[in-house]
This record gives sequence, structure tokens and C-alpha cells, in this order.
Amino acid sequence: MLAIGSGTALCAGDGWAQVTAISVRWPTGESNPPRALIGLDLDDDDDDGVPDALATTMASVSRDDDQAAVSVELDTRGPLRVEVRGGARVVDSSGSLVDRAEFGPATRHTIRLVGTAVSERADDTRVVFSSGTVATAVTLTVAAVTVLDGRNEILWPHREAAALAHAVTNDESLPRTLSWGARSTEQNDVRVELFDVGAPIAPSARLESVVVHGAGMTAAGSRRSVLATLPLVRDGDRGPLRSRFVRLVGDAMDLNAPGVQGQTLLVGLRDRLRASYRRPGVAGEASFELRVGRPGNEDGPLAARRARWRLVTLRASPGGRPVIGNDDDGAASLLREQVQISNEIYLQCAITFGVPSSYPVLVADPPRNTLLSVADDDGLRAGGGDVVFRVGGRSIGPISLRRGWTPLETAEAIGRAITRAGLNARVTANRRTDYAALGSADVMVSDGQGRWLAFEQSGNVPLSTDRRQRIQLGVVDLRDGIDEFQNMNSASGTLEERTLLKALVDDDPTTIDLVIINRFTRGTRIGEAFVEGDGGAIINALFVDRTGLSAQREAWTQSHEVGHIVLDQPWHPDNLGPDRPWLLMDADASLAAVNGPKRLTADECARVREESGPSSTPSLLQRFDEARPSPRAQEFRRWPERPIYARPAASAVVAPPARFVAPRARAADFELSID
Repeated sequence: MLAIGSGTALCAGDGWAQVTAISVRWPTGESNPPRALIGLDLDDDDDDGVPDALATTMASVSRDDDQAAVSVELDTRGPLRVEVRGGARVVDSSGSLVDRAEFGPATRHTIRLVGTAVSERADDTRVVFSSGTVATAVTLTVAAVTVLDGRNEILWPHREAAALAHAVTNDESLPRTLSWGARSTEQNDVRVELFDVGAPIAPSARLESVVVHGAGMTAAGSRRSVLATLPLVRDGDRGPLRSRFVRLVGDAMDLNAPGVQGQTLLVGLRDRLRASYRRPGVAGEASFELRVGRPGNEDGPLAARRARWRLVTLRASPGGRPVIGNDDDGAASLLREQVQISNEIYLQCAITFGVPSSYPVLVADPPRNTLLSVADDDGLRAGGGDVVFRVGGRSIGPISLRRGWTPLETAEAIGRAITRAGLNARVTANRRTDYAALGSADVMVSDGQGRWLAFEQSGNVPLSTDRRQRIQLGVVDLRDGIDEFQNMNSASGTLEERTLLKALVDDDPTTIDLVIINRFTRGTRIGEAFVEGDGGAIINALFVDRTGLSAQREAWTQSHEVGHIVLDQPWHPDNLGPDRPWLLMDADASLAAVNGPKRLTADECARVREESGPSSTPSLLQRFDEARPSPRAQEFRRWPERPIYARPAASAVVAPPARFVAPRARAADFELSID
């Protein structure tokens, strides 16, 4: 018999190694502490939909920072026996949670302790480490750390997630005071709640974001935010303690919003929001982790989604310098910064565009007359005549046009003639402008390697003798900028825009083409988007000029324009209702401040998922960061349905549900039997 208590007596059984000393080192650095703190392990670090401490086997929990990974060293190679009494369990060699475990001979063991029930009294749990005739004991308190939402409801990591607020960061919806019973009208605001029966008079917790996938990384590849300390207050003598509210943000401007310093935390999609607590003078800590956004295999409003850019910037002239940056590398750096900005903005909808540094950037020459247009802008029918031109060094025509042919019929006849000449023709129909008779049509030609070929007149012969239906070459000339569309021809775009985009965009309907130009000819805009809902030949592409790029965190030009694409709507909300200049999709706001035009509403996020999600065609949002749910996950969709510990008004502390509660025992003067 080996008795542990005041006045310890040690007796040895046969066959045990002759260990003379046991050293226990806590993960927080303390060696051989008499008292320690561990946390109630009810988060979901392995993302399988089951609270970690309720998993069938802890071997399936591939990562769990909430377990106390205690290092036990023996002065001689020998077996180790661990026994726990009270609200904790030890993980045995099979991964099972048990109250007693034995481990084979070694000089060093890593023992995982798991909190399974909140302590009713300080030090009401004990763990004993023994080998042969030697033993050492540590008394434990099991504390519970959780994260609450704006309604003061626990956000359970196995079924819920943290999210960005849709409100302006420092508006009146964020409570400023440290009040236990305060609520926030912004449900996505969070606060830390702690239950520790041995907590000091003025405790504090720590809240931090832990980068997982780098989806919120800057172009330079770094991001980390730590909200160092959050003071905690209690309502009454026994209930849980709470911090003040914290608003999660996606960019440095919001992080440093005036008036709410110390109440903002910078996060990225699928980061781990980690709340932790240490009691002064006691080894160990209690912690709790909650993901930002849900796994991508789910379909809810917070399920993580990934969009993809295709990044292109033009050269000012063939072989010349890019229109942005001092050189190709400088241009690429500026474009990757746009990826970071899109991550910051669309985090509001649980969407990422990925790690900025992972993106290739195409620096392209302006296209050379690679488009032949039929009835641009007016869409008139053919009056009759012949079409003659050269392309790829070959003469094409004459092609006789029949009177009354539509622009598309004419373009198709030209395409057939090109094909007979051994080249590849692409014919596209454009949306009718508001003032046109019909939609125009365009013809492009590629060689066997997929390179676009330039059209030219055949000597002095005009392109067409038809006096009604115009045949024109598309020309891109950056010296005077790009001819921009206006409201009545926005669905088709101008001839110069079509010539540029149809030559540069890819054929992947799941990517969004971002093309940087020097400027727009008339200077009426700094960005333009081509939206699928308009029914044009160009979709999911946008222009941003140098002014729009320089206003990256003032007008958020690129994010505004891509908003038209993923929302699949060309209009602006303030054109249809009251002016709300803090919204991203406002038509005319520009302000480099926390209340600038950068917010998306919950309804807008829902529309983005409906119009551009995995079930849409084409799908601009793919599933990101998919997890493998446990077969038991459905059991816990509604668990728990009551608090895991009492609120201040309750007369007694309530333990977790019966299937989870560890048997309780007095910590002092219990016996540990060794057979």
C-alpha cells in the first residue's frame, strides 16, 4: 500500500524499478509545483464537430493546447503510474480518458491531463505520479474559460465560430465599459468568460489570434495580433467572471480605431481565437480556442470560402515599363497588396483570396489590333458589301455580306472564312447598348499555340464596303488612357475595353481577372467591373487605374468593383435608398478612416454566397479549409442545452451533463493503491 496525504508513507511492491526521484515539469515552466490549474477541455481543436474531452479517444485529437502536457522525469528508467481523482482525467497510451494509467519504462514521460468537470472548490482535484516506492502529488483546480458572443451566449467551437462585426468598429454598438451584464447589439462582438473558484480579486485573461493558414497574411507574409490582457469582473461572490467586449477586425485601420483601443483584435479567416487564463502563483493555465469561420465543407453563413484572383498589369508600351511600380517586381508587389486588401474586406463574409505571396503576376504588353468589331455601339444590320483584311500574314476575303444580316451573322461569316484559311476564329456576341438596334459582335483569331493574332487592312483596300454595318479594328492606345464605358453601354464595354480584356482574360470562369491600367480617358471613374448578370461577353473582370490603386485604403476601389461581380449586381445601394457612406458598395464615398466605405452587410454577404458560392454557375467561391467531421458530430449539434456551470443567481455549481461528469472525490487524504 502507498498512502498519499499528510505524513506520507511509502511501501514498495516487487518488480518495480528502483526510482529514487520524480520530477514533474508543468507546460507553463514550473517544476514540482504543489498546486496547479488546468482547463475544462470543451473546445474542438481537431475541428471534427465533437468537443475534445468528449471524443471517443484522445488519440484522434491531433492537436490540443488545452490539455496539460506534463513532462515527468525519473532519475532511473522505470514505469510510471498516474492516478487522478476529481474533475480531471489522464490520457492513457491508447488515447482513452481514464482515472488511472500505467506507462512503460522510460526516464521521461509526457503525460496529458484533461479537465473534465469544473472544480466546485479550489484544489478539489489531485493527480499522483508514482514509480515503485516514490510518488509525488499535485493538487489541481479545474477552471473553465469560454468565449461569449454579444448576447452573452457561449460560442461552442464544435458547432459555432467567431466572425467579424458588420458595424463600424468604433460606433456606439460596441460597449466601452467593463460591465458584467452588458450586452452588445453587434452579435459578433466577443468577450472572455472565466469560472475559477480560486480566482484572485482582480484577475485577467489573455486573448490572441493564432495564424493557421496565412489567409490573412500581408503581402510581406506577416500578421499577428495579441490583446495582451483583459481585466475580468464578477457579478456576485461565486459566479463566472467576464471581460469587456472585443471587436474582431480584419485590418490595421480598424485595429487602431480611435476610442476603442484595447477592444479590437486583428484576425484572419480560420485563425484560432485563443482565450487563456493563469492564476498568479499557481502552475498551469486554462484556455479555450474558437475558429474564425467554420470549415469549408459546411454550408452555413460562416463556412470558409476561397475566391481566386488573376492578376494582370499592363506595360505602358510594348516591352516598356509597367504602368505601376518602377519595374516588374514593383508592379507585382503592388498587385499582391491588393490581394491583402481584398482579404481584409471580404473577411466580413468569411471569404479569403488566399496568401498574397502565392500569386503570380502577369505583366503584359498592350494588345495589338487583335479584335475585329462588327457594328460596334449601334448594332445595325448589314446593308450589303464585302469585307477584306489580313490576319496572321494571310489575306482573308472578300466576304460578301447579305443585306439584313445581324452583327452576329456577319461575324460568324467572317469566322468561317478565317477557319477555311487554317486559323482559329473566336466569335463573341456583345450585349446590346441601351441605344443600339442590336448587340454588336467581335472576332478574334489565334494560331496553333493559342496566341492572338493582329488584324490589319489589306493594303489600301477598306475593311468593308458596307455603308451601314461598320467593321472596325479594336485599338488599345494607353497614351490617352482607356476609353471607359458609361451607364448605357456598360454591359458591352467600349471597343477599346473589349479589345484589351478579351485578349488578356483567361478562360477560367472561376477566377476574377484584375487588370491594372494607367488611367481612363475621360477621368469619370477609377475602376470598372464587368458583371455576369449584365449578360455581356466579358464577365468576372475588372479594371483599376493608378488613381484607384493609390486610393487602396481610401476608396477601396478594387474591393468595391469585385463586390459588383460577386454580388452579381451592377447598381449601388445608395442609388436605391438612403446614403450610407460607410458601406463598401456606396457609389461615391471616399475616406481613409475607420468609417470609410468598407463595410458589407449581413444581407450582402448572404447574397454573395447565393450568387457566387459553390452551387452557383460559374462558381467564384470554392470551399476553403475543409475538415473531416467525426461520425459522432451529429450527436453534439445541440450540446450542451444548459450551462456548464452556474450563473451567479444559482445556489450551487452545476457540472456538465451526466455522461461527461467525472466522479468527484475529496482531494485530501485519499489512498492510492498499488497492487
